Amino acid sequence: MTWRVLLGVLWVASLAALAGWWLLTRRRIDTWRLLPVPAALLDAGGAVRSRTGPPGGPDLAATTGVPAPGQVVRGATADGTPLAVAGFRGGALAIALPRDPVADRRDAMLAELAPRLAHDVYTPLSAMVGHLDLVAHEPISDTAKQSVRVCQQEIDRIATMSRDLLALTAIRSGTATRTTAYAGALAEEAVAGILPEADALGAQVTFEAPAEAAVVEVSEGDVIRALRNLLINALRHGLGEARRVTLRVTGTDDAVTFAVVDSGPGVAPEDVEALCQPMARGEGVTGSGSGLGLAIVAEVLRAHGSRLQVASNGHGATFAFTLPRVAAR
Repeated sequence: MTWRVLLGVLWVASLAALAGWWLLTRRRIDTWRLLPVPAALLDAGGAVRSRTGPPGGPDLAATTGVPAPGQVVRGATADGTPLAVAGFRGGALAIALPRDPVADRRDAMLAELAPRLAHDVYTPLSAMVGHLDLVAHEPISDTAKQSVRVCQQEIDRIATMSRDLLALTAIRSGTATRTTAYAGALAEEAVAGILPEADALGAQVTFEAPAEAAVVEVSEGDVIRALRNLLINALRHGLGEARRVTLRVTGTDDAVTFAVVDSGPGVAPEDVEALCQPMARGEGVTGSGSGLGLAIVAEVLRAHGSRLQVASNGHGATFAFTLPRVAAR
């Protein structure tokens, strides 16, 4: 008799546990369905798993990718509908936002004007550099030659700042096209672009990537620019006595991490947010940089649903970011 009572108690307890689990899960899932705007649960690739809202509403698949868990970014659908996308492990929640025609028009105008402004700025600056070079080869005094060199350096600084400002504007417009690319190829191209500066500084730059090819969906030019900016930042401010910089690519089943490791004095993590602001410089930093390098990195990562992570141990710093891994197409 006793064993029958125990069996009955276990059976009732099992049913209660299953019912409780079902109610808890149903409540957790259905909460987002009460939102008064179109919303959808997305998988790790940005495709819609389940949605709510009026029939015939916009396709809420996030073409701008899924952010890292705990991150909330502004995205867009294939037809341009703005989204707020909150990442969680294995997917994201996308919520449709009202269109802002004024902001859309402004961003489109900025994206259209950027290349024209670049041409209009670079052409006269290049002409000035060329004429100053001709003057420097004329029989002039050493003092005059020194003045010419200073002018050339300042013009180069203005050109760099103008180029970076235009790049920042173009990135913020959110009009970049995304394609699938091999993570190792992006990193390799970024390293190739800074080798002349590394050689001039007597620095050793190494590149590490996994044997297995990892694919990401990104704006290739923007991610390469971000990696180069991190490498240049390490070359100018993080060499130390070892004079070594490493770009390391690692991957898991669902993510790819890019990390730039330097051998300098390091940086306090709490200072990174301030350094990622436009025109910001570290204490005691001098040079010809525009002060926009890390700001551009931050904007590129924000557009890709990621953020810059910094670790420092006093013998170097690591600047890293993670992007979702996608299947090769």
